[in-house]
Amino acid sequence: MSTTAPPGLVVPLTADPADPVFTGHYPGFPILPGLFLVQHVHRAATAHPAVAGLRLVELERVRFRRPVYPGDTAEAALVFEAAGGGDLVCTAEVAVRGQRVAGIRLRYGNGGTT
Repeated sequence: MSTTAPPGLVVPLTADPADPVFTGHYPGFPILPGLFLVQHVHRAATAHPAVAGLRLVELERVRFRRPVYPGDTAEAALVFEAAGGGDLVCTAEVAVRGQRVAGIRLRYGNGGTT
């Protein structure tokens, strides 16, 4: 049974229109690659004290619902939950202007199999 770990956090991400990623993703219809959202959540999670000493062992789930456009500011709301075997799960809901754009679930642990 899971128990709640230390409180979560909300982290903003602004999709800089000048970022070169937009020139190739996609020409004529620029959107932020989904991997950037996953990376943003991962970086925010690993900066949180609850994840200290753990490493990413699994990308459990990711679902992209809407694109993030150049100039958008996305907010990732992260919640941490203790899981079996000393692992910690980070669930993030990412939204732009209150509309959900992605759901991401990452598992952190000491490196054992999950």
